[in-house]
Amino acid sequence: MFTFDDISLKKILVPVDGSNQSKEALRRAAHLAQQFDATLTLISVVELGKVMSGVQQVHTGGYIPEHLTAGAEEMLRKMAELIPPHISVETAAFLGDPAEVVIEESLEEGYDLVVIGSRGLGKIKGIIIGSVSQQVAQECRCPVLVIHG
Repeated sequence: MFTFDDISLKKILVPVDGSNQSKEALRRAAHLAQQFDATLTLISVVELGKVMSGVQQVHTGGYIPEHLTAGAEEMLRKMAELIPPHISVETAAFLGDPAEVVIEESLEEGYDLVVIGSRGLGKIKGIIIGSVSQQVAQECRCPVLVIHG
């Protein structure tokens, strides 16, 4: 007989970008965190190519100014405020390829589950699952819950 007694969810990773899909993923992840007494970690990944041209990257000599993640950190703070206070929440902003960062972070930090929106703030609206959530679902070593909202 199948039971949920042997399922342990202590660390849940939730990539967010401020979209309605990521807010719905966060809402569902918060519900799971409450049920399993898990910690939520919200991350946001800023794609360097979207905020700096190649010329700017060369002229900074590889140095990445902290202000590039300031908007992501503010968005993370606002998203964390949506979570009930009795749920443990951590946040982190990264620079890089969103799918690769989520996959790497889930592996390095030993997350039990990734909860991700099916589409983010990308330009293509008619697709059912976005490229980031698709890559995460295919390559992540832990279970991935893709939320359609």
